[in-house]
Amino acid sequence: MGKATILIVTARWDTTAYAAAEILRRNGRESAFFYPEDIPQRAQIESVFRQGAWSNKLHTEDGLIDLDDIKAVWWRKPYVPRPSPELSRVQFPYARRESDYAVKGLWELLLHKPDVYWMSNPHNIRRAGNKMIQMVRAAAHGLVSPKTIITNDPEDVRAFYEETSQRMVFKSMTGPFLLPGEVEEKYISETFVPGLPLVRPFTEEDMKQVDSVRQSACMFQELVEKDHELRVTVFEDQIFTCRIESQRNDLTRYDWRRQDSVPLATAGELPDSVANACLELMKEFGLRYGAFDFIVTPEGEHVFLEVNPNGQWLFVQEWVPQLRLMQAFVDVMVRNS
Repeated sequence: MGKATILIVTARWDTTAYAAAEILRRNGRESAFFYPEDIPQRAQIESVFRQGAWSNKLHTEDGLIDLDDIKAVWWRKPYVPRPSPELSRVQFPYARRESDYAVKGLWELLLHKPDVYWMSNPHNIRRAGNKMIQMVRAAAHGLVSPKTIITNDPEDVRAFYEETSQRMVFKSMTGPFLLPGEVEEKYISETFVPGLPLVRPFTEEDMKQVDSVRQSACMFQELVEKDHELRVTVFEDQIFTCRIESQRNDLTRYDWRRQDSVPLATAGELPDSVANACLELMKEFGLRYGAFDFIVTPEGEHVFLEVNPNGQWLFVQEWVPQLRLMQAFVDVMVRNS
């Protein structure tokens, strides 16, 4: 490993990070990958405190990372440390807590270095990632969101179903049922249910099973009619708008993120008022990157769904090559490293 100035903190499946690292290398910046899940089995921490200061190094399977050399951190999709499964049920959580404590200490030290650039601060990502906070702050900046309820009370769901004239969608707040790295067993692609949409209309058949919401907090929203949808990607003050014709395909009508169908996508436009609101939200949350999702109704109203402070973006450029997201990202990271 060469002398890296950019640290990419992520998980091993992150193909976007690998692609970006190669482009960064071509632009004269070496990146180092660190997977927190490798601690303590596949990577080691070396932190030494002397004369009032810490010296921090990471020993990974790819080589040594000297954190004193790091000038920029790209915080992507990291998992927590994963101790040996051979530890007892008492030892395992203790080893994970201790390892996680040390790893978080490394990030805090880097966050307090004024010359280290972060995309983005993980504390800001965590706060901004909560949809409940997003929606109220979006409203403060003039954006409109669907009527929403979060509950684990079946009676609340029944009442909301009637309030929306039985036009209601269920929406996952955190992602699919199971994500890579959430279990100790080896992850395989079959963990996902092929074609499973994360957003879908609630039906009368679903209402017969509504008591199951007692098992978990669930999000329900009014069904908003769509003309098309927008994926708005922001790097600092640069805005890229992708128009998604989700309504032209029954498979993507309620959720264009399905893995078994790619929607038609083109470069889109964003009203100045909506663009400014996106930038203000980024500023308020302290983000340097954000992926915004909007519904555009048949009447032309822009309905804010969410901002993902660490969402995927390479697929947008693959769908619409003239939206040069990779170049925007590389320019920012090169300039700040």
